[in-house]
Amino acid sequence: MAKKKDFHVGRTTNATLNAAGGQRLQQLKAQTQYNFKFIEKDKIISNPKNEMYTQDGIAALKESILVNGLRHNLSVLYNADTDTYRLISGERRYHAICAMTETEYNNMFPSGIPCKVEPADISEIDEEIMLISANHDVRESSMEVKRWEVSRLKELYETKKISGEIKNINAEIAKQLNISERQARKYTTAEKLIPELSELLNANGIDLNEADKFGRLDEDAQKSILHIIQLNGSVNNEEYQTIKKMSEDNAKAAKSYKSELDKTSQKLEQQQQLVESLQQQISDLQNLPHEKTKEDLQSEITFISNAKQKAEAEVSKLLNKIDKMQEEQKLKSQKNIAVSDADLKRISAQAKTEQALMQIENNFTILKNNQTTILQNVDLKTRVAILKERIEALANTLEL
Repeated sequence: MAKKKDFHVGRTTNATLNAAGGQRLQQLKAQTQYNFKFIEKDKIISNPKNEMYTQDGIAALKESILVNGLRHNLSVLYNADTDTYRLISGERRYHAICAMTETEYNNMFPSGIPCKVEPADISEIDEEIMLISANHDVRESSMEVKRWEVSRLKELYETKKISGEIKNINAEIAKQLNISERQARKYTTAEKLIPELSELLNANGIDLNEADKFGRLDEDAQKSILHIIQLNGSVNNEEYQTIKKMSEDNAKAAKSYKSELDKTSQKLEQQQQLVESLQQQISDLQNLPHEKTKEDLQSEITFISNAKQKAEAEVSKLLNKIDKMQEEQKLKSQKNIAVSDADLKRISAQAKTEQALMQIENNFTILKNNQTTILQNVDLKTRVAILKERIEALANTLEL
């Protein structure tokens, strides 16, 4: 009895369809549904924008493809001028295939390398966005590379936002990298880190959440954070909150300084204009013909000269004030911003004090709501009395 031929859906035997015909059928189906093509390796060229990504492990990847096949097709753009295909995704896979012997290559890819051909009319910006997104999907990147991806996408999307193509940059970054908008914002904030903290983030010395918090502080505060990390290995929340408050106070002081400087500078400009105006009036009286008597003329010149002297004195006073303000600000900026051991102890002590006061404030309501229990328990009543004496003693000391 003759053996039945296998005609199951999705399966073709050599007896019913030769290998070349099967490959042709596969190619036609791919071209129709997914814009796939089988392309000779010599017609595929590397993409210089892939240089940011490491090309290590090529030998191991080649062996994996020989054993398991090509699990992810390449993504390319066609260049009609040169009749070549530029890689968008699959740089390592392409180099691994090129590392095969001719026999290995011909056995694995008799019709060429399977590729998805992207639309040829995309812009250079969209091409780079596709490249970054594709590399992110298939690689386990380091923190440094992930940060570069976000930073570069931000630059690209800023151009698209200016042209009106998009509205929300972080939303677009999140979509391309498969992360949340909040996480995209954290990466963006991390770009504000001082170089030393930025290097720590790349080396996993701090995590992205910490980088997000530290990046919101000014440079001096970040240097304080860095010093504490160098001494203790980390920064606890109380220390961070203390430094944050110090930073906010410094920011308020800087804002107040700028406001005062602007006001003083404005007054100075007004007085200088007044001096120039009075000088012009004196010159006009001295040089122009007039019908006034000599005595009246001299009296008027004297009056204007006195006003001019007062205005000049005010100018000198304002100049001195500005010089003094700028010198004080300069001394502050030149001050050693590294946190000394004494400063570190002070920050830690302040943080612990704030934490203790917060605990007392939070627990006061509990004590108040349980007055009956305290009154009925001699031990609790005694402890409250002792606590009362200690708080009163502390309050009296603070008043002194």
